[in-house]
Amino acid sequence: MSKKLITLLVVIPLILGGCFFNKVDKQSDNQPAADVEVVYESLNLEGFSFKVKYPKSWNYQEASTGEFGDFANQVVFSPAGEQIKVLVVKLADQDKLLAAYNVESRGQTEVFAHLSEKISGTKADNGQRFEAVLITNDPYLILIETDNPGSASFYEFLGNFSFVKFTEAKNAQVSLKIYFDSASVDDNNCEAAVFKTATVNRPEEDLGLIPAAVNLLIQLSIPEDLAAENFLTAIPINTRLLSFGYEDNRAIVNFNDYLNEGGGSCLMQMRRSQIEKTLMALNEVSELEIKEVEIQVEGESSTALQP
Repeated sequence: MSKKLITLLVVIPLILGGCFFNKVDKQSDNQPAADVEVVYESLNLEGFSFKVKYPKSWNYQEASTGEFGDFANQVVFSPAGEQIKVLVVKLADQDKLLAAYNVESRGQTEVFAHLSEKISGTKADNGQRFEAVLITNDPYLILIETDNPGSASFYEFLGNFSFVKFTEAKNAQVSLKIYFDSASVDDNNCEAAVFKTATVNRPEEDLGLIPAAVNLLIQLSIPEDLAAENFLTAIPINTRLLSFGYEDNRAIVNFNDYLNEGGGSCLMQMRRSQIEKTLMALNEVSELEIKEVEIQVEGESSTALQP
């Protein structure tokens, strides 16, 4: 049998069966287009306003309780099978607002790099489960609530929500505890046991203390300088903080891959201890209520500080 005939016998069935790239392209053309995002922006209320980016397919309804004149202080967005409500009230009315909720759990998170309270439970009137954040922006209180707790739409909504922030005047400076190991104590517990105190300018938001404390730990981790005080550090030179976050009372700090340099379980445990204790100490000098520290290296927590 000739090579030409063999080729025809192979190619013809493929053509008849449509098994060529044009069929793949045709399937790709039939994929639904991504939902276009648009921005809702409120009116201005004596310098305050808010906006949020959301999928165009969502519906929304505005309403005014009359508390702020024509300002629509209630906006309800409607993703599929869910309602997300944004409500603006006077901060002085917080207790009155919360009376409509049976709050079962409280925590802290951040919205637009602003320390916020997270609550969940049931509605007092109908038992409907809810999840919400309360954002204090004196003289206003912003409530963002979903009737579908834990939904991806709600968390994406929070990530896309922004507002004009009013910040209160705070003390100009704050003292932070930065943790190290002691060179004068011979033990094997691999835990940071001593600290240096460093004074810094207090940021406008307490959340800003998280990167401030971590960067101080990195900057002060110079073995030669620490030796004069009988201190040791496990933080490698060239370590850098890439990003940080705060969610559900969990401080999240993401480092470059220098943090993973070296080896040995005790060294990595000491490194983790220095970071965790330095961040947990922020609870003593701020409104932060850090209960957990998640350490990442290049965005991964599972591979961070493994011996």
